[in-house]
Amino acid sequence: MTRGAGEPSAKRAKKDKEDPLVRRRNELLLGVANARAEGMRLVREAEEEVERLKREAEEKAERLKREAEEEAERLKREAEEYLAKHIPSVCADLEDENRNELLGKLPLELWEKIVDEYVQQNDLLALAMTCRFFRDTTKDLSRKLETNLKLESGKVKSHSLGWFRWVCDTFEIPPGFQHGVRERVEGAVYEGDLVNYAAFQGSVEILRWLVEEKGWELNRETDWFVGQGGSVEVMEYLVDRGYEFTSGAGCGVAKGGHLEALKWLRGLDPPCPWGDNTCCWAARRGHLDVLKWLRDEDPPCPWSKSQCRWEASYCGHQHVVKWINQREDETDVEYSDDDISDW
Repeated sequence: MTRGAGEPSAKRAKKDKEDPLVRRRNELLLGVANARAEGMRLVREAEEEVERLKREAEEKAERLKREAEEEAERLKREAEEYLAKHIPSVCADLEDENRNELLGKLPLELWEKIVDEYVQQNDLLALAMTCRFFRDTTKDLSRKLETNLKLESGKVKSHSLGWFRWVCDTFEIPPGFQHGVRERVEGAVYEGDLVNYAAFQGSVEILRWLVEEKGWELNRETDWFVGQGGSVEVMEYLVDRGYEFTSGAGCGVAKGGHLEALKWLRGLDPPCPWGDNTCCWAARRGHLDVLKWLRDEDPPCPWSKSQCRWEASYCGHQHVVKWINQREDETDVEYSDDDISDW
């Protein structure tokens, strides 16, 4: 009895002895958990604070940047307005001060000789763009500008290599060549346009500079333009470059009336192609010698007698009409829509 009754008391005493240790351990664990939670809260709050400060700094930086750009734009605008307002009078004053000195260095007669004899009409624009003094001088001293610049007028002067260099340095030249009106940028002068213009002028020097130095390419209409210009030297250069002539070259020389160039083209191996449009162009432009040669070849160049007669009559070349009427053959070629569009 006594022994059995004492056992619960011993267990209780042992439990009572262990309870403070358990409680202490639990308290320590709870403290650690609380400290960890508090630490995580502090870290989270610190991160949020950092993010807030970062956001505020970015917003402030963006605001300062925007204000700086606005201020810079305002200062630029004010400077431009001030410059636009005052520079004409400043330039005028400087030119007035320098006018006597400039004219003193070069006599008026020499200015007149330079402008009239040594500055090509096509280069006057470049000269006038350099300074208002030159514009005023050329206006006063120069011959009257020729405004009839159609190819048929025969008054279109060739441009120099210097002019081509000036154009390339001054203007934005789109690459390649665009034939169709819809594909072209309105008002743009393409690389191919300048190449074809150089070919038309008959300058191997300029064409070589554009093709070999600037790397611009020949195009499908180059032979048409070189044909109109009639330069055999340029044609030889194109052959050396591996260019293959089409019937456009024959039409071009017929249009330009260049019989020797036409003979050279037909003397190639194989001969440059020709067609009924070749005769039509010769008749339309009144080049009877070209038309005669085309029809006297063996075999003759194909033609539509009625179409050539109409072309010559419409353009007022009665001597061509008379010769066509005297021809005994009545050859008439049927034209396709593509043929007509090439005219």
